[in-house]
Amino acid sequence: MTALDPRLLIPPQEEEEVYPYRRVWRSLILEVGAVFGVSIALYAAVDIFRLELLRPIQSVVSILVALTPLSAWLVWSWRPEQFVPQPRQRLLAVVVITMLAANAVGIPLVEDFFQVERWLPLSSAINRIIGYTFTVGVVQETLKYLVLRYVVWDEHLRIRLDSVAYSAACAVGYATVLNLRFVLTDMPALDVIAVRAFETYMLHIAASIVVAYGLSEVRFSSPTPIFLTLTLALAAAIVGAAVPLRAGLVNAAIAVPVSAPKPLLGLGFGLALVAASLLTVSFLFTYAERRAAEAARE
Repeated sequence: MTALDPRLLIPPQEEEEVYPYRRVWRSLILEVGAVFGVSIALYAAVDIFRLELLRPIQSVVSILVALTPLSAWLVWSWRPEQFVPQPRQRLLAVVVITMLAANAVGIPLVEDFFQVERWLPLSSAINRIIGYTFTVGVVQETLKYLVLRYVVWDEHLRIRLDSVAYSAACAVGYATVLNLRFVLTDMPALDVIAVRAFETYMLHIAASIVVAYGLSEVRFSSPTPIFLTLTLALAAAIVGAAVPLRAGLVNAAIAVPVSAPKPLLGLGFGLALVAASLLTVSFLFTYAERRAAEAARE
């Protein structure tokens, strides 16, 4: 009796399907971790180990720190797009156009027209939340939405997570302009720049991915006609609440049961905000994709 070849008894293994797009959530987590790591390292170097740099060197380092979110995005988002079968187009264009819109429209509206720093910091907590929502929050999130609307909508949104990739690019662009303006205008200490760069980036990421969910639902589902408006309003409210809360923590206006340096409280607040936003929105995206798959099977 002829012995059977063992290979004939093993069913052929199917090749693993190649995912054609860059995995957005993994990129975001790596970017957040990198920016957070740089901020913590610089804070420790300056405040704990008493690092001192010559003025010209500190100016250059300060600008590099302000560019940390953009650098992280280029490494873990833009560059990996070049190595996937179906890369997302116009990501860099979104960043650049958002930077131009922020510098030409967003910042002048907030600082010169609304002049929020003249009247909002002295208001009550509720008035500050409402005020920042209807000024800073509305201006920033509307501008970022308009960039997405006219640069990538809707032919570049092929899957739901495309909206997250493009919204994160908007967040990076706007945060970069604010960070550079903070450095070049005030010339603060290096540890202050590191903390501020992280907090600004986290706030924009947290708000932008909420808008990303609204865009994906409008593109791939049939929600209520005001659904996108509601997500924009929610993103603006996140900004409106986060700005005074963060300021209260850093300036010790809010009592907290944790004994820690004020900058670390700000870093912790930014990390908690973006973590809550990422977890919530990723759950909503997973649910929406599952719902779409079930509807396709029916």
